[in-house]
Amino acid sequence: MKRPETSAAAEAADPYHFDRRTALSGLALGAGALVASAWPGTGIARAAARGAMPWLASPQQLEAERMLMQVERDPQVKAIQAKLRADLAASTRAQMPAAAATLDNAIAQWTRSLIMSEVIKRPWSPVILWTTDDTPRTWLGHALGGVGTSGDNPDAIYRTGYLQGGGRYELLGRFHPDSRPTQLLIEVDAGDMTQPSKLLGGAGKPLDIHSAALITDKELVVNSDGTFRITIGGEADGPNHLALPDADFCSIGSRDMLADWTLRPCQMTLRRLDKAAQQPFGLAELRQLVLADLDGYIRFWAHFPDIWMGALKPNTHAQPQARPGGWGFVAGLNYHLAADEALLVTTSRGQAKYTGFQINDPWMIAPDARTRQVCLNLTQATPNADGTYTYIIAKTDPGAANWLDTAGLDDGLAIMRWQQVPATMTNAGLIRDFRVIKLSEVAGMKDLPRVTPQQRRARVAARAAAYNTRVR
Repeated sequence: MKRPETSAAAEAADPYHFDRRTALSGLALGAGALVASAWPGTGIARAAARGAMPWLASPQQLEAERMLMQVERDPQVKAIQAKLRADLAASTRAQMPAAAATLDNAIAQWTRSLIMSEVIKRPWSPVILWTTDDTPRTWLGHALGGVGTSGDNPDAIYRTGYLQGGGRYELLGRFHPDSRPTQLLIEVDAGDMTQPSKLLGGAGKPLDIHSAALITDKELVVNSDGTFRITIGGEADGPNHLALPDADFCSIGSRDMLADWTLRPCQMTLRRLDKAAQQPFGLAELRQLVLADLDGYIRFWAHFPDIWMGALKPNTHAQPQARPGGWGFVAGLNYHLAADEALLVTTSRGQAKYTGFQINDPWMIAPDARTRQVCLNLTQATPNADGTYTYIIAKTDPGAANWLDTAGLDDGLAIMRWQQVPATMTNAGLIRDFRVIKLSEVAGMKDLPRVTPQQRRARVAARAAAYNTRVR
């Protein structure tokens, strides 16, 4: 089957467009070569020439972030945020001191999340970008605040693009020559995530996203040089293919799971193969989309903890649930602790190659994972003698190796994950112990792995250094 080519006129009209030759060349040579070729003569191009370009950088990513920062400063955006803050401050959840203290940050994160989602909402000329990361980052001359929605995993690189039902696309990817993520998942869903309330299955029901297709690194056919190609929509054209539902908007999302934060995610670029009418898109169009959708978007995500964890009473947990497609298990918990209390949780990894345990504030936004031990995966946690893992959730450091810092909050939510699992694995025995204890009891637990204050400081410093490799 001959692949349709995008016209030269369409390429000239679309500043985000990469033809397939450029994309393949960039993926073969690395992000630096791609950015240097796209922005010749710029400071970014000079950084690329020095080999200083971050592995995740691309012209589309950097342009999107700059557009985001312009739009979030818009006075009308600020006015909508102020109105929402007043409304949400009167909500039941915000009566918790921990929720009141973190509301401003949550609103800022949700705002940036919507703006980034609107930036990529161009299925006629698609991009796939690093859209979600609750942790602020500084790279290539600008500082970006956290971009989050709900329960975003600090161990994951989340990327998203928009597609159009009936269209044909290809995703070109490349693994880093020296390291690969612990798990790679790429999924196509039907639905417009900029208007999430329309995806609700009903009161108290989860999002009805109509998952269409999923491929993981277990099935992905990869070339000897680490590159791969996935066709999306239409007929399969190669070993990797994802079906595309007939919907006005579909999304493609990927997760690179980094059990070790020094691992590298894939590089990716997304291209439309069939002809599509180009539509104008710039700051003016982006601003109008954001102003239309921001109120509903923030109200939805502010309510989402009630949907996802609404049935959980304080200091209880859900049973681990299987992920659709069989790629793992997930469980949530709700904690409410007095100053002298801690929550003890002992888990088994089962046969999972990846596990993660993450603290969230009451709005399900993650604290800064670089500066606090607010999450732990297998490479960061210390096992018990029998191979299980005991975590201590508390405001203050009790000296336990697997302390999960609540970032000073008495109330919050947490998520446990088990991924890269065999098909035969069940949820039996994944949570072994779960109870509130006095913080003073930790000192008497002789078999509990411990660290000294000096070791704790070294661990936190190592976290920051490892996390920062994402932006270098």
